This record gives sequence, structure tokens and C-alpha cells, in this order.
Amino acid sequence: MSKQFCNDFKNDVLFKYLLCDDLDPDCIFMLKLFIENILNIKCHQITVLNPDLNPKYVNDKDMVLDIKVKTTNGDIIDIEMQNSTFSKSHYCRFQQYGATLLASQKEKGKDYTETAHPVYQIIFIDDIDKDNLKLIDTYRSINDEGMVEKYNLTTRSYVQLPYINIIRKQKGLKRMTGIEVALYIFKNGIDNDIIGLTDQGVINIMKKKLEKFNEEAKLRDMYYKRDLNRAANESEKQEIYEKGLAEGELKRTIDLIEARYGIREEKWVLSLNEKQLKTIDKIIFEEVVYKRFKQLIEKISE
Repeated sequence: MSKQFCNDFKNDVLFKYLLCDDLDPDCIFMLKLFIENILNIKCHQITVLNPDLNPKYVNDKDMVLDIKVKTTNGDIIDIEMQNSTFSKSHYCRFQQYGATLLASQKEKGKDYTETAHPVYQIIFIDDIDKDNLKLIDTYRSINDEGMVEKYNLTTRSYVQLPYINIIRKQKGLKRMTGIEVALYIFKNGIDNDIIGLTDQGVINIMKKKLEKFNEEAKLRDMYYKRDLNRAANESEKQEIYEKGLAEGELKRTIDLIEARYGIREEKWVLSLNEKQLKTIDKIIFEEVVYKRFKQLIEKISE
């Protein structure tokens, strides 16, 4: 495949394109493949509630291009691709979003039992929780004895994509199931080893969807913009994180000097270079007199 082709299904524009059309038998096949194998629930008929791929969402760094599916019995299934690592922020967001999907079902004047349908989340993520080394990590409301709460309404499954490479080493590509092959493509793309497995229906569907996607200039543009926005967002978060670390270290140094000498020197500390700041920890408890301590620090050059 040409390098300029969009070929990473972890890009959520391409990911949504793969699954968003419930009038397309290939999309329905892939949706059922994931829902039935990850959640272990049968879905005879499903409706995609948010099929549109709107270009205006691509520029929104925080917009989630998820797939919301409704089954014939009213259950809600939300499917999303998270092309990043686990974080506290992500864990909180996933749980809050699941709660929002559940709460949004409430209708005024109706009993909770009439409107409360189970909510399921499938979150594909390009990371592994080191405390849960498995491909599919599922959570429900349970008690201290591990029993699932009666009429449990929320189920969340993390599909940890890097783990598929461990399965590939254990089983080999030829022995992998349809869903395992799909997850391998999510993680690694359609590589030469995958192309050689011509008897796999999943591969043929994903290749066909990829080719159709790349025929649409508008979709390719959305794909690249989404990648750029994601990279900019990650860079912005890293800058904020590093700034927070730096500010925290400066505050610690100011507090340390105040505790040692009874003098709060905020302006002076902010004027110091990196080498001077690092030296403070080394000599602050060696020099009793504050004036001499300050002179020693100021003598240090870059």
C-alpha cells in the first residue's frame, strides 16, 4: 500500500468509518464480531445511533468519534478507539461517560424500570494496564464477595491492543480467530503477513473498507487533520504537565528556604538558573547563615 494512504485504524475517523453504517453488511458484520466476542451478548439486529462523520468534529481536540449502537431490546453499546495510553483522566472520563449514557435514558413521568436499559462500553486502547495483563479487561458493579449486582446496568470492557501481539506469538496468525485478526490489524495495520491470509473474511472486509476510505478525498483530509489535532493535543498536555512539574519544584524550593532560614524568597528563586536551583538541595543544610548561602548560590554560573 502506498505510504500516502490512510491505513491506521487507530485513527478514530477511519475507525468510525469501519463501523458506522448499519445499512452496510460489512459494517454490521464487524459490529457483531466485536459485540458478541467482547461482551458475550447476541445481537440479532442493531441500529447505529450516530452514523454521521461530520468534518466539524475533527477540529475539536476533545470530541470522541465513538459508535453508539442500540439493540432490539433497547440496550446501548458505545464503542470507541482510544489511540493513547491509560491515565487517571481517561479512567474518570470513561466512567463518567458511561454514567451519562445511563442517566440520559430517564424519561419524566416514567418508572426507572421502564427506561433503564443496560449500557455497555467497548474501549479499544493502545496500552496495557500492568495490573491486568489480558486482551479484554471487563468491569461491572460487584459486591465484596465478587457477585455482580442485581440488575447491573453498566459494563465496561477495555480491549488492550498491544496484548494481541503476545497472542500472535503464542498462536501464530493462521490459528488466530476472526476477532483476533481484526485486533491485530487495529494494532499493526494490514502488513505483509496479514495480506497472505487470503481466506480470512475479516481481512477482506477491512481491506475493502480501507480502499473505499482512501478513494474519498474528504475522508482522507479528516483523517490527517485528526492526526494533527491529536498530536497537537498530546504536545499541549505534555507542556502543561512539564510546566506543572517545574512550578511544583519551584514552590518546594521556596518553601524549603523559608523553613530553613525563615525568609520567603519567591522573586529570588524565580530568577535562578537550573544549575543554581539544583545546587540549593546540596548546600542548604551545610550553610547555617542565610547571607552566605545566598552568596554561594549566586556565584554559580550556567
